[in-house]
Amino acid sequence: MNLKKTFDRIKLVLVNILKQVLGQVLTLILSVIIFKWDSKELWGEFAAYFIYVNIIITVISWGNKEFLIREFSKAPNKIIENFYLVFNSRLPLLVLAVVAALFVFPISCFWFFALWIISVYISQSLEVFWIYKRDYAKSILLEILSFSGLVLLLFYNEVNSDKLIEYYAYYQLVRAVFYVIMYTPELKKIHFGIDKKYLVTAVSFFLLGLVGFLQSRMDFVIITFFESDQNVAIYQIITTFFILIHALGTFLIFPYMKNIYRLQKSSVSVFQRFIAIISPLVVCFCLAVLFLIMHYVYNISLDYHYYLLGFLITFPPYLYTVKILILYKENKQGFILKTGIIAIVINSFASILLLYLGYGLKGALMGSAIAHLFTAYQYLTHFSHQTQKA
Repeated sequence: MNLKKTFDRIKLVLVNILKQVLGQVLTLILSVIIFKWDSKELWGEFAAYFIYVNIIITVISWGNKEFLIREFSKAPNKIIENFYLVFNSRLPLLVLAVVAALFVFPISCFWFFALWIISVYISQSLEVFWIYKRDYAKSILLEILSFSGLVLLLFYNEVNSDKLIEYYAYYQLVRAVFYVIMYTPELKKIHFGIDKKYLVTAVSFFLLGLVGFLQSRMDFVIITFFESDQNVAIYQIITTFFILIHALGTFLIFPYMKNIYRLQKSSVSVFQRFIAIISPLVVCFCLAVLFLIMHYVYNISLDYHYYLLGFLITFPPYLYTVKILILYKENKQGFILKTGIIAIVINSFASILLLYLGYGLKGALMGSAIAHLFTAYQYLTHFSHQTQKA
């Protein structure tokens, strides 16, 4: 019985991990398809639009997922009511986002960008249900089916920049429809109320989400203004892999997360040291896999500097992943937010300067590496001072 329980828990963890990385993995698969069937330049142009839309989505989500998970736990009998309150309260942000798209994106594709944003607004809002209900397997199947439709569209039709945006918008619409069908029983109980204080109440969730997003992607945003579409394409691919390597740190501790919140600081420190010891091996293995993928799948040869910088970007987060959880436990999100904002400023300044000086993609990676090393220094110093005071 205990063995079955353990197996079920491991299966749940693995399925959850797959769901969390699936979006990044599908994006990489799409990049391979565009590389093979069309060109690097097309993917680079699309990748720039992709990051801009994701910034808009991060803003209009306004921390809804994390906020609602907390509210669902506090009031299980008001799940549907709270969902609609948050969904309705964010609608003005959606309207502003669609209007902003009119000025940010090419006018020829405005309606498809609007469809893309609205569709993701709906599917992202419904994410909270599959997380709360642990519908990971159903959600994975839904994602794969939706993505398969996009692949078929690309396979049977000629693609240019406008067509790729159009087909991607249809793909997001299909995703949204599938999620609505999946949670129709919950959505039937419609509420039209709004929470006038929501945007203020959830601002800490929003800021933490936005800062976390920009902290790992600011250098890529800057690259889109400085480099050619071909270089943007290459940079998007390698940084997406770097984000996946970052994510492995969270996955390593996921099965023990509840225990980490309960353990004494001394025991947590031992666990953090264990993660720090094994992480260089994990990172080096992942970078070796990245080398093989870049060389044999994308037919791109990068010199060793890229992988060295990749190590300096992806290794530091392993040194403080557990420490961030401790800060959340102690309600010290302010320190996390402040550190993240400073890291974004450092990343932006260093990347722009090095790109201006002609260092290209390596310059942006150096900016990102400097910011990650600073972040690790901040967390390690903070906890070192706390230990000395104790």
